[in-house]
Amino acid sequence: MERKVKVTQDAVNTACEQLTDDNKNATVNAVIAITGGSFSTVGVMVKAWKEGQGAKLSTLINMPESITQAMHKATAEIWAAASDLASEAIERIQSEAGEAITTAKGELSEYKTEVTRLENELVQSHAKASDAEQLLSESVREANALNTEKVSLQARLSDREGELVRVRSGYEKLQAELIEIAKMQAKQKKGEDGK
Repeated sequence: MERKVKVTQDAVNTACEQLTDDNKNATVNAVIAITGGSFSTVGVMVKAWKEGQGAKLSTLINMPESITQAMHKATAEIWAAASDLASEAIERIQSEAGEAITTAKGELSEYKTEVTRLENELVQSHAKASDAEQLLSESVREANALNTEKVSLQARLSDREGELVRVRSGYEKLQAELIEIAKMQAKQKKGEDGK
């Protein structure tokens, strides 16, 4: 059977300081994990270590008045310097922000002018489109009228071509009749000359 190692106050103190240095709480369970031992034994030793830490702090709190005054003076000087730096930074930021706002306002004014110009162009484009639509509508009406007239002229031309065919046909008949008449007259004349 293994014999348990007895936990000492020094071992507990070392474990507590190690935990504190690692930014961990010096709890009884955390110390037991490092040193071993029972809860009741280690608990008393952790309590003793914590009381020792409190005593160290109380001696630090009871500093001499001259050191306290020096600390207050140093703190006031640091605060004044930090305040001056903060004021300078605030003034610089405000100045930069003011310049940025002025620049942004100028750009906004330019954008507004450009938007107004584009809106005017859009209105003009709409007017031109409306004029073009009206012109197109008139052109379509004129084209329809011309098509109607073309159909009418084609019908009249077709009628004229029919008439021309009839006139040619009549002309050819007349010509044939004239030829027949001329032939008959030629025969008659021959007959008269032969007598």
